[in-house]
Formats: sequence, structure tokens, C-alpha cells
Amino acid sequence: MASGTATPTTPDSPTVFDVVKELENKEPLIDEALDLPAPTIIRTAIDDDDQLEQEPKTIKTFYYQKSILITGASGFIGKAVLWKLMQSLNEPVDRIFIILRKTRLYQRSAIDRLHDDILSNKAFVSLRRTIGASVFDEFVKEKLVPMFGDLTEPNIGLSDPDLDLIMKHTNVIFHCAGNVDGNEQIDASVKINTFGTLHLLTIANQCKDINAFIHLSNIQQFNGNGWKGTEEKHLYPLPDTKNATEILDQILNTPQYTDFRPLYANPYLFSKSLTEHILVDHIVKNKATNLPLFPIAIMRLSPVGPSVQEPLIGWADGVNGINGTILLTGRGNKVIQPHVGDGVADVVPVDYVARLIIGCAATLSISENSKVPTVAEIADPQQQQSIAEEPKPPMESIRSHKRTSSQASRMSMRSATMYPSQRMSLFGHTETTEQTVPVIYQVSISNLRPVNWRVGYEAIRQYWIKTTPVNLPPSKSYFSAPQRNSIINNGANNTIGSPGLSRARTVMNSLRGYYMNSVPETSAGTISSVTPTSSQSSDRMSNGTSSSASKRNSHRLSRTVDKAAKLAHTMKDNIYSSSNSLYNNQLLNENTLQLTFAVRNIDVGMEFDPNIIVPEDADTKFWVNYLTNASYGIHYFVCHETNLRLPTPIYGWGCGIQPSDASTGDDDGEYYQYVFGRQVNSAIYSQDQILQRTARMVAHIKGLLMHNTPIAVSSTKEKDDAWLTDLDDALDDWCQDNDITAADKERRMALGKWRRKVGSNDESVKVIVLNDKRVNQAINQITQNAGVPKQTAVNEAMKILMRMSERTQLAFVWFTGSFLKSLLDDMFENVRILDESLRAIRQSTMGKRVVYVPVSKSMLDPLLVWYISIRYHLPVPALACDEMISQMGPISDVYRLAGAYYVKRDKAKRSPLNSAVTAAYTQVLLREHGALAFCLERSRSRTGKFQEAYPDGFVDMVIEATLQTNQTARTSSSLINRVVSSEINTPPTSPDSPTASAVASPTMSIDSLAHNFNPPVQSRKVSKDVVFVPINITYENVPELSHLIDEVLDQQPTSTTTGRSRSSSQSTPPPSLSSGRPSSVMRPSEAKDRRKTMLEGLEAPKKCGRVTFGVGPLISVQEVAEEHNRQSTGSVNESYETDLVNDIIKRIHESQCKGLVVSPVSIISAIILYGRATNGVCIGKIKELMEWLRSEMAQTGYTVDWQGKKKKKKKKKNCKVKIFIQTNILKKKFVRVEGEDIDSIILAAFKLLNEPKNLIVDGREINDDTNIKVNDHADNVMALSYYANQMVDIFLLDSFFAIVYLSFLEESVLEDEFMDRFRFLVQLLEHEFVLDWNLEQKFEIIVNKYVQKRILRVHDNRLVLLVNMENDPARYEHLVLLASLVYPTVDAYWITSCSLSALEAVPMLPRCIVPLLTQWIATHLITGRRTIYREVLSTESSKTAVDVFMSMGFLTEIKAKEKLSPDAQILLHELGIPTSEILIELSGQNNDGGSKRVSPVDPEGMIKAVMAQIQMNRANSNMADLCQQIDSYRLGSASQRESFQNAQVFQKCLKQIKGILQANSSFAQKRNVQLPDDENGLTQLVYSLLASSVPVGDRAAQARALRRISEAYNLR
Repeated sequence: MASGTATPTTPDSPTVFDVVKELENKEPLIDEALDLPAPTIIRTAIDDDDQLEQEPKTIKTFYYQKSILITGASGFIGKAVLWKLMQSLNEPVDRIFIILRKTRLYQRSAIDRLHDDILSNKAFVSLRRTIGASVFDEFVKEKLVPMFGDLTEPNIGLSDPDLDLIMKHTNVIFHCAGNVDGNEQIDASVKINTFGTLHLLTIANQCKDINAFIHLSNIQQFNGNGWKGTEEKHLYPLPDTKNATEILDQILNTPQYTDFRPLYANPYLFSKSLTEHILVDHIVKNKATNLPLFPIAIMRLSPVGPSVQEPLIGWADGVNGINGTILLTGRGNKVIQPHVGDGVADVVPVDYVARLIIGCAATLSISENSKVPTVAEIADPQQQQSIAEEPKPPMESIRSHKRTSSQASRMSMRSATMYPSQRMSLFGHTETTEQTVPVIYQVSISNLRPVNWRVGYEAIRQYWIKTTPVNLPPSKSYFSAPQRNSIINNGANNTIGSPGLSRARTVMNSLRGYYMNSVPETSAGTISSVTPTSSQSSDRMSNGTSSSASKRNSHRLSRTVDKAAKLAHTMKDNIYSSSNSLYNNQLLNENTLQLTFAVRNIDVGMEFDPNIIVPEDADTKFWVNYLTNASYGIHYFVCHETNLRLPTPIYGWGCGIQPSDASTGDDDGEYYQYVFGRQVNSAIYSQDQILQRTARMVAHIKGLLMHNTPIAVSSTKEKDDAWLTDLDDALDDWCQDNDITAADKERRMALGKWRRKVGSNDESVKVIVLNDKRVNQAINQITQNAGVPKQTAVNEAMKILMRMSERTQLAFVWFTGSFLKSLLDDMFENVRILDESLRAIRQSTMGKRVVYVPVSKSMLDPLLVWYISIRYHLPVPALACDEMISQMGPISDVYRLAGAYYVKRDKAKRSPLNSAVTAAYTQVLLREHGALAFCLERSRSRTGKFQEAYPDGFVDMVIEATLQTNQTARTSSSLINRVVSSEINTPPTSPDSPTASAVASPTMSIDSLAHNFNPPVQSRKVSKDVVFVPINITYENVPELSHLIDEVLDQQPTSTTTGRSRSSSQSTPPPSLSSGRPSSVMRPSEAKDRRKTMLEGLEAPKKCGRVTFGVGPLISVQEVAEEHNRQSTGSVNESYETDLVNDIIKRIHESQCKGLVVSPVSIISAIILYGRATNGVCIGKIKELMEWLRSEMAQTGYTVDWQGKKKKKKKKKNCKVKIFIQTNILKKKFVRVEGEDIDSIILAAFKLLNEPKNLIVDGREINDDTNIKVNDHADNVMALSYYANQMVDIFLLDSFFAIVYLSFLEESVLEDEFMDRFRFLVQLLEHEFVLDWNLEQKFEIIVNKYVQKRILRVHDNRLVLLVNMENDPARYEHLVLLASLVYPTVDAYWITSCSLSALEAVPMLPRCIVPLLTQWIATHLITGRRTIYREVLSTESSKTAVDVFMSMGFLTEIKAKEKLSPDAQILLHELGIPTSEILIELSGQNNDGGSKRVSPVDPEGMIKAVMAQIQMNRANSNMADLCQQIDSYRLGSASQRESFQNAQVFQKCLKQIKGILQANSSFAQKRNVQLPDDENGLTQLVYSLLASSVPVGDRAAQARALRRISEAYNLR
């Protein structure tokens, strides 16, 4: 039977011509954006006598029940093809035969090599995890058939049984094998590449049914023939008049054959050309002898690089081709020669190639009238010269327009299906063009708007200088060498004048850098941050084995670099060819374009369309990201460097500290370079000195943020003096730079509405503030109630105003933006924000004022908001900060330069006049700048949980500024309008200062100030809405985390004279601030002589990973107010403003939660902490749970910083079916395909989690069986807990449900009982997690959710618990994982209730001592293994628990002055307890048995409900009852309930506390003070906890004493 003949089991394949002809009679396809369901394949069983219906022409139907033979499957392209077959065609294909060479003696079978060299690759490991281990293993067992073979031997070295099997079943052959080493002898290259192909052809001729034979070749520009010969209709010329067979025989007989040299640069290129001729000769021979023909295609490939997305983003294998070029370039070798800078970077992604290879086979056919390709003509010397001198078109001709790839795949589909008029005629299949066999496809990206090598090199360079300590010259310097266009014509043996590749130098550089661990050299004008080298980041981050691991990694990298250097010359010739031959050849890949179109239209599920990989509208950004990811892929997959993650953002995200590519002509790129990329011009300092100065300042701020070790005061003063000196010089340079002072208005406005000089509008601001109604009212109140003269009150108001005013100017702001860019670039890998969020802010705030509200996590939060607003042309805010931030030294300086103004946020410390001035000035700044930024919380979160809004009245001020007019009538129509009136689209200028005559004195009366201003002729009222922008910034590694943990564990005292201690390396404010340094930026020239070099001997701290800028839904004040007005129905409500403020605060909080971007570090931290219950968790289990948590978060709409995509996959059918197309019959099943390697995510997270300190990794190597545990010390646990808590809010409702579910042993429970437990748990923890839930609504939602998941079933008012450890361990484990997110908090409340057993021994306790008492009790319970959660040592949870117990009615409070005797107060004061301290005591009895309805605001009703839930028939409540009730929710409580293991814990804790009180001599007795028993016990307990050796007034000693309590945390 002739090849290609249709049979019942092998349907005829659709040809390219068939596809196009069929499309001509069809309507244009509907755009995918309409979301119409794709055609679905339906298979139904048929009888043997049935006739096959006409089948659809799809790729999957072509491969149905076909067997495929692959050579070179262990190579780069072969692996990619095999992976794609297994991923997309695992159901249709019959078998896949894999020919492998036996390379190792221990590999006794081909299946061993298949597993060792192919299936162990990360691509296939990931595929196995994605499609399921059972499906993968079954496919490997049933359909993968590996065989040992050798292409150089007859019958390609197959055994007789294997040969018979192949000849009987093979239908498609993918010939991917070859020798790509251009340094080999000609006979070695020809034996494999040419003779091996001939042997494979011989076997193909003997196969019963061959439908396609795909041979891989390469595009090349051979020397000496000018620009001809690169079209797809030509074969490359041979060196003499002999035919290919004769030349082949001559080479095999004469190994020293050199006749190819004039045309080909190396034996590899010649052997590929010779192979093409052999294929043509084979076809001619078969036609002449009337032997059956089969379709053959030659795919000439440009240099093939790492993948775009399949199987993993950036995936690479080996250093063949362009992979080695990228590696060597990153190592500092000039593999890319300087004269090819303007040439096309024609690097074809391997997944693009794999799709074309597989799709090509489905479009091939053969015709009796087909012709063979002709041999290209060689141009004469004159023609060569004229062609060589022809000018090249600019790169813009390749990128014909600037459309971005924002909708890459959809744009590709739209261009192919919606506009059929653009369809081109298919080469070889039209009436005017004859078909050629073999069909030649030249696979290149030359028609996909590629970048040139200048841009491509810069993308590669940026990656390597950020991840390794290598210094690479910028593109402008690298390609500055003279152009050498004649190099191609000089012959292959000529040398290149530019610095080339030295293999010896490459190897030595590798050894020097990775053995000696040398510090990178810093070139003039460049400061490179110290980043971990490959030897510093170990092969596995283990304890004690990092040195040996580094050596292993160094050896592996050296071998890899050595191999790349060996193959570099071969790649060099390909780069020259692709770079110089693509401009003037319009027919380079005409066949390939038509093939792409044909594949797209027979690809039902878009699984093989190559334009899904590389979109037709790919732009510079796409290719820059691709080359960046390619560099990462080679670094990670080839060099096996761990601790790396993808450097490019998730699609649709931008990086705030990286410039847009200027070559695209993007205005944003030019703006970035102008504002952040430029260096200031200095009349005194050189550029190198400026860079060093910036590096010192960055290192100083970075050290303050990341180090929390106390520094001596003298050292602090010296460093602060050095900082101030550098800051003084920097500001002076920026103020003197003419480019800045003469900047155009558009540039100035982009930086915000700042004045050119500090204080230029102080007087006008004073007038506006003093004429504010609120300020007037406060002044009048002072004068009337206190009898203070009005002028004195006015002077006080002006002092308050001057103290809080922002003191910056345009040059300072410009410097701060540039400095912050350097700081963020040094501290973080990238700062990412969603493009859609930027668009939403711009659209929603147009013509409105903006208030940014970030969640308070770090000192950098407001500065990041400020920087992002400048970076992306958003309204630039003034920063509203607490006065305590003004006492933080250099960090305060940066805030002040960024436009911060400092206010008293504590209402108790803010006088009415201060509040009025603050509100008035806030309103002025909001109108002047159009934007503010502040945090709702008082301070940073110490535990990673959300905090309640601090009731400082700041939101009230903003809302009042929006909805009310607070200026007096005399000036509201004149001065205020002059200050704040503006056009919507034109930013207003700063208010003009009044003339000297108008304001003679800053203390003149308000009346004179008002009357000295003449109103303008026309005025208009300005009323703009205010939009709140909720922001949630995610840090993969919070810089100040170690300091936050110390605070939450130790409760260290703060100084009463300086406010909050510095959150950096100092515990006290710098002397320069405490000695009366003015708040404005000073220029201390006297410090110049004491300048210190900040970087000497200082090891740069590690980078803190990524920062992700999440933005929640925006909130309009006017819209919320209008909604409240509609709900009020016109009635006047005294609490209207309060309700409005509370509603807006609630919406901001909810929106901040929705804006969260989850980091994998948080996910991994939660899983590792969960593993404490099982003594650790293995890597394989971590991966499984990560996948599940990710899918759960995706369903709820949250974003995870984890690149991936979803693919459609049909349901599995029976193989014995017939196939036809039908729509809307079957539902599609979606299976996720990874885009980012999960191993890299896990290892990078371990690095960020400080694995040697915080984690314990069992074993020397990391694999799926490696067990991971947290280092079970308090500070280590709290570090992981901080990150895990950041994602608690997402699963909080599920966690509460899981805890209640696991608290039952019964198989079914009453729904009311389940609801009662759920209600109590939520009410217990609602304050901890800042909840405002409708309990009934939430309960209904969660029950319905788990009924749908078949974890619950509702039956007759009972809930049937369907899942347990025995019948469904996987889902039961998911419930335990969810519960583990909240279990530590439950335990903390339980231990707090245990510690309050002290109130039965001591009737009252100082409230501030409860956290220390709880820590003391917790250490005993941890030692006794009553709890596994060291989070219970957190002082924040215990303080919150006291508030909750008080709101529930268990505790009451009373002032110490009212309860204690003076002697007791004196003793407590000696111990550091102030006389104003609040005491707590147990509340009284409750006697109606809990009959009243539960009310959150009714403590009495709450406690009665608690009693009902405890189901005790007693009238009195006590702390022991509450302790037992909380205990019923703890981990394992259900199994412990019958044995009452924890029933006596409360009494045991009470016994421990009583033991403290039974001292021979109490603290009061030592002081010879006689106290009542109650007060004596109180002082003795406080004394014991605070370590009685503290001298009076010795705060440092007291801090040390406090530390003694925490010595038990590590439980050594």
C-alpha cells in the first residue's frame, strides 16, 4: 500500500492547501473574546461494518492511533517535542518510539537512560505533577518505548525485534538528533548528521505507513555567495560539481576533506547542507524507481533558545546553540561580537519550534506532480560587493508599529480569523505555484518584530549583573567597536579583529570567580551591589554542608562553561548568519508563515498554535522579557543554581525600579531615565565620587532598616554625622544643577506640586489655617475658658503649624526620588505593581483628590507609595506621619525630604487647638497637592495580622475637608480660591506668598490678615471628591522583621523622653536630634572633617526578595456619603458623621484585604508551621499543599505571585471510537500547566526565610522526600508565623469552620450546636482579626460551600460530617491545614485565660503585667508539651485577649490610685509600674443562666451565652469555665475530651502562681513596708516577674531583667 493512502485506522492527514481551500468557503471564525465554546470532540463506539464518517481536520485527529519515532529525544529540542507530545497528545497517540544511544555502562537498558536523562528533567517532573502521577506513569509504561540505537550503524543500531516493531507501527518520524559541535572533524559530523539521516531514511522506506518525516536543519548564510540562497525554495550549494552521494562517499573514504571551506565555516554547517541534498536525492531516486513516496519536511532553524512558557518559563537544557552564548555572555566573554549590534537577535524559543514541528507533520502531503528544490546560485564577486554595500534598513522596519502584546494570544487569533482578506496564498499549493518535496520551512522570528543585539545584549546583561557579582559593560560601550560588514566575505578561516572568545580565559575566569570567591571588581563610574555568588548560594541550603555544596556547584558550573566555550565558535557563525541575512530577504520564511496559519486553523484547543507562544504583535518588551527569562533559565536549569526565581513580572505587572526600554520610543522609558536614571551634575565632585556617596547613603539607610543590634552612642553619632555630610553635599549638588532648576513645567508637575524653595508660601498657608473655622473656634475657646489673650493663642497655633509643616522643595524631591530608586534597587529584587491598578487609579481620580492608605507593615510603606506615585505619573502625596517618626534620624530625613509633615496621632496628647490646626493644615495640603498618604494603623504590625484602625480622627479630617467648607466668609471667596482653585487637567501652582506689606508680622491679628487681602474680580467655588486608594504592600522579606519579633516577644520599654525607640539599629534617637537639631534639613559643614567611609569592611546585607504593590477597590467619599443619604431617607441622625467615618474605615480595611497579593513565602511558611503537628513536612507534601492552596486562592479571586497558566483538556474517552465535532455537548476540564518551576519557588522561599537559622532540613540533598521542620525556638517560629499570618484573612472563614468541624468526634451534630460553637469562636477572635461579620450570613455561606464540596451533608437539622482521617485523609488534611492558621491564636487565648488564674490568688493585677505573666505560664506549658505553638509567647495576642475577656464580661478594670494604698503604689512605681496604671479583676456573678440573646455590645448577655454554650447547669461564671471552653477548640481537643487531659491545667497554673507568692520574705517585707495580704501578693507577683534586682530608675537594667523572662523561650 502506498504511503499516505487512507485506511480505516489511519485517516488521511489534512494538507496546508486543504485547510486554506476549506476556509475560503467558511465564515470568519468568531473572536475568542466572545467566549463562545470551542468545538468539542465526541467519540462514539462503532461496529466493524460501519463506514467512517468524514473526520474534522485537526491535529489531534491526525495523530489519533499513530505511532511516532523520535531521535535525539535526550537533546534540547527533542525533549521539548517529547514533552509537548506527552502533554497534549497523550490520549490520541498510540506509541512513541525513542532512539537512545547507550552512553553509560551502568545503564543496562534503554528504560534506565529514559528515566536518568529525560524523565528526571524538571520539565517532565513538573508534567508528572501536573497531569497526575498515575496518568503519567501509565503513559510512560504503556506508550513510551525506548530503544538503544546508533545512527552511524546500519539499521541505526536497532535489534531485530526493535526494528520489526518500528517498521510495523511507525507513522511519523521526528529526526531531532545531530552532532552540533563545529569543532569536530568532517567525517565525524557527516557520519552522524548525514549518514545517520540516510540510515533513518532507509528504515522509513521499509515502514508500512509513513505519514510524515520531519528533519531538522539550520538557517545559514554561507560564505561567498552574497545574499542569495536563503529562500525556502533553494538548497544550499555544494562545494563542487559532484552530487551529494559522491561527496558523502569521498568524505567517508577521505577524512581530510576540506573542499567545503570556501562556502561553509565549519563541518557542522556543511554536514547539515549535505544532508538536505541527500534527502532530495532520495526522493528523486524513489520517483525514478516508482517506489512509494512519503511526505518529507526540512525545518531550518535559527538559533534555538529557552522556552517562553512550555514546559516551564525559561526552560533550557544544555549549552548547545544560543544557550551557551547567553551563559558565556553572562560570564563576561565577548561571544556576541561587537560588530553585530545592529543585527537581528534571531533567537527562536524552543516551545515555538516544538509546536511547529508537531503541527507540520499534520499538514504534510505529497503530490505526484511535486518538484524538488533547486540549488541556490552563487553570486559573482561584483554582485557580492554591491549586495554587501547595500544599506540595511533600520530596526523600526521590523517593528512596524508600537502596539504592545497586552493581548498576545487573542491578537494572534484575531488577526488570523477575523480578517480573512489578509490570508496569503500557500506556497506550493496554489494553481500558479508547484509543490516542492521536501518542503523547506525556515523557522525564524524575523517577521515577529525582533530586537537587535544591542537591546538583546542589554537584557541579558541586566539579568547577570543583578544575580551574580559580574561587571558587564553596557550595550552602548559593548557595541562601540567599528562595524565590520565584510567579515562574512572574508572566508571562514579569517580571524576577527575584535576581542574574541578565549576558551582558556573562560575557564580560568570561572574557576577564579567560583573557587576564590573573589569580590567583584568595580569599574569606574559603576557601583555594583554585593550579591551572593554561585559559590555562596549552596546547591542545597543546608546546615554545615554549604562549603562542600559550593564546591560541587563550582565544579558543575566550570564544566558547563567549558562545554559552552567549546561550542561557542559554532554559535558565532550562526549569529552572524541570522543577524546579517534577515533584512533584505522578503522570502526568508514564506512557507513557515503559511505553515503557522495552517496549524492555527486545525488546532481546535490552541494547544499547537505557535503564535500563542510568540504573538504576532510581539514587541520589544516581549523580547526583552524573553531574553531575561532565557538568562534565568540557563542559570537555573542548566547551571543548576538554586535560590533563583523568575526575574520578569507576571504578565500585566510592571517593575517600578526597572526602566522601560527606550528603544520602543516609549515616553515612560524616557521619563524614567530623565527622573531616576540621570546623575546629578556637580561642580565639585566627579561622577565616581557621587556614585560612592550614594552607595554610602544607601548602605546607611539599609543598615538602619535591616539591623537591630544596638550601636554605641558614639558610633551612632559618627555615622549620623557622616550621613548628614553626604546628605548636605547631595542636596547642594541637586540645588545647583541647572538641568533641575530649569526643568520644564511638565517634568516638574510629574514630580508633584512642590515649591521651588522651602517656605515660599508659608505666609499664605498661615492665613488659610488661621482663618479656618475650627482653628477660630479652638482659639476662642482658649481665650474664653482660660483667659489667655487672643494673640497668645494665635502664636501657639502658629508654633503648632510650623512644627508640623512639610519642609521640602523641588530639588529635594527630585533627589529623594533618585535616592529611593537606588535604595529600593539595592534592597529588593523588584517592586511590582499591576498595570490595571495604575489605570484604575488614573481613571478614578481624574479631577479628584487622592488619599493613599497603605497597610502598615514597614517603615518603607509611605515612601514606597510616594515613589510609585512619581514613577507612574500618579498624584504625588504629602505624607502624614506620626511625630515619633521625626525622631528616627536619617530615616526621618528621607521622610522630610519626601514632603512628610508630622502630626500627633494620639488624641489624648493632642489639644483641641492642635487638632484644629492639624485638620486645617491637612485640608490645605490635600487641596494644594491633590494627594495625601497615611496609614490607618498606629504602628507596624508585629505579627503580620491586620490591625484595627487607630482612632486618631484623621479620616474624619479628610471627610470633613471633602464635604464641608471650613473657611470664614471673609476669605473663602478670595484667598482660599486663589490657593486651591485649579483646572481639572492642569495642576495648580503653589499659593503665592503675600506681600511684605500685607503680612508684616507672623503674629499679627487674624482680622488684619483677612482684610489685607483684596478679593479677585472673579472667583469660583471648588468642590472636589476625595478617593481613598487602599494599598496592601507584600514584602517577601520584611526588612525590620527581626526588630518586630523582638518587640512582640520582649515588650521592651520605650523611653518617655524620646517616644518610640528607633526601629532600626538604635534604641535611642541620635544625639543630633535630641540635642535640638531643627526639623528642617540642615547643612552641617562642621561635620565634613569627620566624614567616614561607610562601606569599608561592611558586608552588604542580603536582598529582601520582591515587593508587590497590591491595590484594592477604590472608595469615593462622595459616593459613600450619597449612599448614606439615601439610606437615611431625609431623617437627621446625630451619629451620621460617625457612621459615615466608620463605614469608610470598614470599606478601606476590606479593600486592603482584597488588594493582597499572596507571596509563595507566606504559603510555604504556613505549610511548614502546619508540619509541627506531624514532626515536619516533606518537600513533596509542600508542593501538593502549595498547589491546593493556590487553587483555593484563585477561586476566591486573590492573586498569587506565582507565574502559571491554565490549559484546556478534554475528558478522556474510549480509544475505540469515531470522532466528529459538536458544540455545547461536553463540559471542558481545565488542568493547570505550570509556568514557573515549583522547586525554584520553594528554594527561593527557603533562602528568604533564612533557612540555616529558621528551618531544619533533614539530609544532605533536597528532593521530594526531604523533611522540613521549623527550628522550634520562639524567634524562628515568630518569623515564619509573621508571613503565614499575612494570608490568614483569605482563609479565615474556612479556618473557623475547620476548627469547629475538628472539635467534634461524632459523625453528625445538631446544626444549632455547630452554629453555637462557630458563634463563640468568631466572637472570641473577632477583635484579634478585626472582623465585622454577620454571623448568620457567614455561617450559611460556609455551610453551603462545604456541602458543595461534599464535606458536609445537611439532614433533618443535623450536619453529617462526611470526611475523616480514615475515609478521606487528603481532604481531612486540608481541614487540619486550614485550622492550623488559627490554632496558635486559640492556644494564645487559652494560655492567657490560664495565666489569669492568678486572679484567684491575687484579686487584682496591673494590666501591663499580664503579657509577662502569660509568657511565664506559656514557657511551663511548652515545656510540659501542653502546646506545640510558640506563637503563644506573643505579647500582642495576650493583650488583645485581655480586651476580649473584658468585653465578654469576665474582667473589669479599675485605676490603681482608686484601689491601692499609697505604699503599694510606691512599691509598684519602684518596679516600673506607674501610678496611673489600670488594674484588672474578675467580674461579679451572673444569675439568669444565659436566657438573654447574645449581643456583641452586651457583655452580660455575652457571658450568659458563653455559659449556655458550655452547657453547664451552674449560675456562676469564672475564668476556669472560659479556659475549659476555649480548650475545646484546640488541636486534638476532640480526642482529649473523654480523658480530661487538659481539665486540670487551669488549677496547675494557679498552683504555679501560688508557689511564687510563698516566698520566705516578700518584696514588701524587704522594703519594710506592711501591706494587706492582697496588695502584698500583688507586689510579690510583679516583683517576681520583673526580676527584683532592678535598681530604681535603671531602665537598661530593667530591659535586661525583662530579657531574663525570654531566656526560657528557647527552652535550652
